[in-house]
Amino acid sequence: MIRIKPEPENQFVCPRCLARTPAKEIIVQSAFTLADCICKNCGFEFYQTLAAGHTTTDSLFIDKLSRKLYPPDTPKTWLSEALLKTFSRINHHEVPIQKIIHENRDHVVILNTLDFLYGHVLLKLYNAVHHLDHNKNLGLVLILPKSFEWLVPNGCAEIWLVDLKLSDLAAGNSFVQQFIATEFRRFRTIYVSKAYSHPDFTNMDIERFTGIKPFDLAVFNKLAPVITFILREDRWWLGGPTGYWFYRLCRKLRVLKWGRRVLSMRQNNLIKRTISIIRKQLPETSFLVAGMGTTGNFYGYALDKRKDVIDEVVEKDWCKIYARSQIVAGVHGSNMLLPTAHAAGCVEILPEDRYGNIIQDISVRYADRRQLYFYRFADQYASPKTIARKVISMLSNYRVFHKNMCANIYQADAKPREHSTMYTTIFAPFADDANR
Repeated sequence: MIRIKPEPENQFVCPRCLARTPAKEIIVQSAFTLADCICKNCGFEFYQTLAAGHTTTDSLFIDKLSRKLYPPDTPKTWLSEALLKTFSRINHHEVPIQKIIHENRDHVVILNTLDFLYGHVLLKLYNAVHHLDHNKNLGLVLILPKSFEWLVPNGCAEIWLVDLKLSDLAAGNSFVQQFIATEFRRFRTIYVSKAYSHPDFTNMDIERFTGIKPFDLAVFNKLAPVITFILREDRWWLGGPTGYWFYRLCRKLRVLKWGRRVLSMRQNNLIKRTISIIRKQLPETSFLVAGMGTTGNFYGYALDKRKDVIDEVVEKDWCKIYARSQIVAGVHGSNMLLPTAHAAGCVEILPEDRYGNIIQDISVRYADRRQLYFYRFADQYASPKTIARKVISMLSNYRVFHKNMCANIYQADAKPREHSTMYTTIFAPFADDANR
């Protein structure tokens, strides 16, 4: 956490002369929380990002006079470009903001989850349980896009719901900033959450957010398999170079609106072929598809739960489907965060240009070797046979894997097991997972 009231922690340094500089004011502009500073040494006026969210380790600076990044040779990254866009486009229209107060607290921690990307909002929101569990002396004030209200965990002192589309949160908004600045006056002590972009999922209970219990591994091999494919119609399983170059050509010629249907139908066909292969090996398996977009159909292959419009009811229904699934499969993206938080495992198709983002969209539930077992990756040109083999292996080999890699390992604090009979000696390793 970073204290900003009564006195902001002096974390700020003038980028021109490197003198330590106090903050005049703390500004919340969508995805960024910044300090408004004037250097007492050289007089340079600037904004500096706080060590929160995506800038926990790398500070960025804006020259207040030019409204440009400082120094001028600051590397152009998606993050620096996003910050610059926030300051170059300041909206001044009134925004509906709903303030819900569950408990009046004088000393609070602010968790700002506002962002222009769905996955970023969700990842920041996951930080809430840390503060609820470990900072009980502070009331948690959650700043959240209204469309995420259904995910608010119990225990927050206050929730401020900003009714803006995520795309609108790419720009700054003076009305939102003024609302937040006014509300800050009510509190005696304010800390800002670090809002880590990639919190530790292994210590997080997703049920506190969605109200839905994730898949119970104790019944992984006791229930008939359920596989859910997560589809999207703006990023596709391409299945080969032809699909990739078709996509690039459509984008270059600006006919992707037409090409999207072709790519989606091709993706549907790849999934149907995958289902057919799995079904031959595991005929008792049930299949579902979920996600945004309704191109084509899956008659005779899978129960189709896709939608063109997403709301709270749809998202909750999808989470219930994920929680019934041993495995979810889909293309890399924020669309995999909630599915992997609820399902036992996943197979993810990872495009080459996303190699540097591997795991960012996976809500890793396990702290042991099951991380490698339950999260499998394939490249963008993977064949249906490749995906099917990964799914079949995860379903067929789990009992032996768990026995050898999870149950029968040395644990320093474990009591030695006594095998008093030949029966327990021979057959104990094959006991149900739930009894070990």
